[in-house]
Amino acid sequence: METFLEIRADYKNFLKNQKNLSDKTILNYLSDCDRFFTFLSSSYINEPAHIDVKVMREYLARLYEAGYARSTIARHLACLRSLFRYLCQCQVLEANPLLLLHAPKKVSRLPQFLYRQEMEQLLEEPESESHLGIRNRAILELFYSSGLRVGEAVQINIGDIDLDLGSLIVKGKGRKERMVPFGRHAAEALRLYLNRARSILSPGPTDRNGPLFVNWRGQRLSTRGLYQIIIRYLRQLDIARHLTPHALRHTFATHLLEGGADLRSVQELLGHARMSSTQIYTHVSGERIKRVYEDAHPRAKLKS
Repeated sequence: METFLEIRADYKNFLKNQKNLSDKTILNYLSDCDRFFTFLSSSYINEPAHIDVKVMREYLARLYEAGYARSTIARHLACLRSLFRYLCQCQVLEANPLLLLHAPKKVSRLPQFLYRQEMEQLLEEPESESHLGIRNRAILELFYSSGLRVGEAVQINIGDIDLDLGSLIVKGKGRKERMVPFGRHAAEALRLYLNRARSILSPGPTDRNGPLFVNWRGQRLSTRGLYQIIIRYLRQLDIARHLTPHALRHTFATHLLEGGADLRSVQELLGHARMSSTQIYTHVSGERIKRVYEDAHPRAKLKS
């Protein structure tokens, strides 16, 4: 019988070689597994065969007692479902102990996004003359034009982008590639960046496999670095709402739907594996339509 340490090592190889997940995603999965294995050890459970529904209910209660949010617990259980499916496939477990256990319902929250006037203001924030300002304007334009994740943007190489066609190859979750279009404004900002700023930030011959976005040292811009750049400009807008760089992705999707795009097309552009991940944006557009109706129709407002 394998020990939990051996199971962890085998599962890590499975996630990397069979599921083809990124190193960061694998780290998150293993972190959740480690927390569960620690619980098993404290409960004197040393064999996978002893994990049943009763054990999982006890573990779920521990998570609630520790004060974890529902969304965190739901995500944690999703990782364990993946682990148990793997153990069943390997015949280490006869049955998945989570099949009869329901995950806590997530609290539905509408995604935060920028209104069109706010987005236009954000795009004007970077300095138009400095090399870093030119780079940052290109970053914001590309994010708004293509709905990228921060982790996707930092992986883009010069050879992945076609300014004439207005398209780029994006490596999304699970290392899946997709073709994403971008508009004229983003193309102009990127061309200006490549012609005037990038060669100054990163001197030397241009390599197709070199990073598109670089820092002031000429190295590939990190996820943290890109995150901080966008956060800085969002804070300059002086908006009371809590906004993160992911708000630009939400803005991209929301404005597409408001402009008449169908949900299936938005799903493909965002790189969502499931339609359910995209459907949240219909609530955003629905709320806006309701506000427009209430403001415009003389008999729309209910009596207070």
